[in-house]
Amino acid sequence: MSRRWQQSGRYELKYVIPAGWRSTVVDLIRPFANPDPKAGDLGRGRKGYQVNSLYFDTARLSDYFERLDQAKVRDRLRVRTYDGPEARRPVFLENKRKCGRMVIKHRSVLCDSRQWLECTGPQPWFGLDWSADGARDYAASIFRQLVEGGRRRPVSTVRYEREAFVDRDPGQGRVRLTLDHDVRATAATTAHDLFASSEVRLIPQGWTVMELKFERYAPAWMHMLRRELAIHAVPVSKFGLSVARCLRGAYPRELRALTPRPLLEREYAA
Repeated sequence: MSRRWQQSGRYELKYVIPAGWRSTVVDLIRPFANPDPKAGDLGRGRKGYQVNSLYFDTARLSDYFERLDQAKVRDRLRVRTYDGPEARRPVFLENKRKCGRMVIKHRSVLCDSRQWLECTGPQPWFGLDWSADGARDYAASIFRQLVEGGRRRPVSTVRYEREAFVDRDPGQGRVRLTLDHDVRATAATTAHDLFASSEVRLIPQGWTVMELKFERYAPAWMHMLRRELAIHAVPVSKFGLSVARCLRGAYPRELRALTPRPLLEREYAA
């Protein structure tokens, strides 16, 4: 990357749809969107990548309870990278801040995945070579302030396969559609759990999380897609679901509060 940090604000609309709808979605958007050119081969004609996210929270799970309370402004601290450690993909320090309906993401490249795993100590960012630019990196500074100053620690790792599509028209700005498959999680205790094996399924088998992402206005094809599928956006928090399932199993009401409506309706139907 030519820049060490990025800040982006956008809208993200999330949907939980049957996995069998995948081919219909791809057929509907084919005239308007292409697979992400940076994506790799996921097999079965799919282009995308594996997402690995290590989430942080306080000892009292303050961020988790803010999500449960649906606070209008809330932070989501995570380390994110893609594919396995052998791929040596960039490792990002991120704060995904929800401000009302908009998501503002502060993101900084720290190192590659192999360097992250080889670094010793509970906070790998201290063991890596921070250049002068890195020391002034706003996104990294925000991450460190909220993690260290807020006494946050790793709480969960979330992993899934993501198909990604981008608008064919560059004039539309950063417009993306993603399909997240096989969303799983595990409890995390150290920063080195970024690639920990994730065995707890967050989204039931046979279901997919679809996200529509845009900066100001959704393009016409996204409106068409929602109309054709007759779907409505619902809150989906992979972080919240991971904490509820991996750390808060004694409190089933919290999990129900975080479960997307289509999955609750499926449960009632069963």
